[in-house]
Amino acid sequence: MNIRFQEKYEASKEPIIIGLPEHPEALPNFDEVDSLLNGVFLELVDERVLSAKFGEITSTGVTIQREVKKVIAIGLGDTGKLTGDRIHKAFGSLFQHLKDQEATAASLMFETFNHDIGTAAEALGYMSNVSVFEYTGKKQQEENPFLSDFALTIISKKPIEEHVIYGRRIGESVNFARRFSETPPNYMTPEIMTEEISAAFKGKKHVNIDIKDEFDLDDEGYGLITAVGKGSVNKPRLVTIEYRHPDAYDVKPVALVGKGITYDSGGYSIKGKTGMPGMKYDLSGAANVTGMMHGIVALELPVHVVATIALAENMINGDAMKPDDVFTSLSGQTVEVKNTDAEGRLVLGDAVFHASQYSPRVIMDFATLTGAVIAAIGDERTGVFTNKEEDITAPIINLAAEVGERLWRLPLDDIEERKVKSSTVADLTNHVEKPGRASFAACFIRQFANGSPWIHFDIAGTATRSKGNEYGPKGATGVLIRSVVKAVERDLI
Repeated sequence: MNIRFQEKYEASKEPIIIGLPEHPEALPNFDEVDSLLNGVFLELVDERVLSAKFGEITSTGVTIQREVKKVIAIGLGDTGKLTGDRIHKAFGSLFQHLKDQEATAASLMFETFNHDIGTAAEALGYMSNVSVFEYTGKKQQEENPFLSDFALTIISKKPIEEHVIYGRRIGESVNFARRFSETPPNYMTPEIMTEEISAAFKGKKHVNIDIKDEFDLDDEGYGLITAVGKGSVNKPRLVTIEYRHPDAYDVKPVALVGKGITYDSGGYSIKGKTGMPGMKYDLSGAANVTGMMHGIVALELPVHVVATIALAENMINGDAMKPDDVFTSLSGQTVEVKNTDAEGRLVLGDAVFHASQYSPRVIMDFATLTGAVIAAIGDERTGVFTNKEEDITAPIINLAAEVGERLWRLPLDDIEERKVKSSTVADLTNHVEKPGRASFAACFIRQFANGSPWIHFDIAGTATRSKGNEYGPKGATGVLIRSVVKAVERDLI
């Protein structure tokens, strides 16, 4: 999308876009817009040619400077109810409409979107990317050119360019992550994903990348990642991306950890025929952590962040792990495998302990970990757990709410601890029967934090959406990329 900025409208043939609240006469630039519409602004609203109903898009032709121009209105409803989430949804509906109409250009009267300037401008930039994301994969068709070719002129007397560009960059990072998640699994193995991550960050300022292949992992004692990956011909990888801005050289890093099971058959604890389709999305934690780093690097934030991306494919062959096997983790703790379909917590165990070696101020891991979290809190909330009695999760929970991402803290205490340590043949077990499986899985990962403050995000319900909405099509969501980038930027964690 090509975006340019102007202080006032200049005659052109492209449609004009306005935000339309219930009381347009209260708009700060009402006189300007009314004059542009030849004094018929309120008449068009009163006669319901243009609708102020929230989210509704209407259009009409108006003679402007001796030419008939198309005017497109996006309803904003009651401005008293125009939250950050609703302004995002309004822009999402607008861009999806323009894409569906195969529009090629438009001018947008920004000040008609009468909201906090920074929030609205950032939302405009962000939604111009994420709402119209499209992945065509291996179809014999080109991707819709709207995202790359559409020309948008933003009319505003206020300085909004920086906010719009900021939003667009984070939106680009969300789409960057979504493509990993959407790619068919035979085209997104651990090796391929490693190569694509390496290529994306190669040559970026203040970035260092370390890659461990299956031989490194075996030699250096990453016993849990190795165990999960050994059942596949596509061998595991561990990718570490360190971004260290000169202004944060002596600062302890924030550590991000992502679960990247590029395909999860369940192993010998095999999934049923209805449970296996869609398991390409089991790499979403890794994809989203990669997207977080993409945003942090693109914005050149003055921070120190280390991302650990654990990649493996959970398949079956003669060498695959099986129930009752015991493996030694990087931490030295032994683990009895009772369920090979509880593999995500295994790769995270080694990855979280690896991250702890950087002496981080906090470790945050992201994983499509349990169906139990969906049963507990639904598929529109992310489950959050921590190893600290003081609530270190509150700042990011509150920040996420500002951008429409819902988090819910769940319990973690000695009940789960006893279960995790209930094995008679190893230090830990990776599985117990119901109830409390989401908390159990989190507690298992906690054993590898190595004393570091730690937060676990179970994104099993929120990593994908089952149908499209204003934020984009069904499929991968890029959940928490925006929230985490902002939290790191604001030094909230």
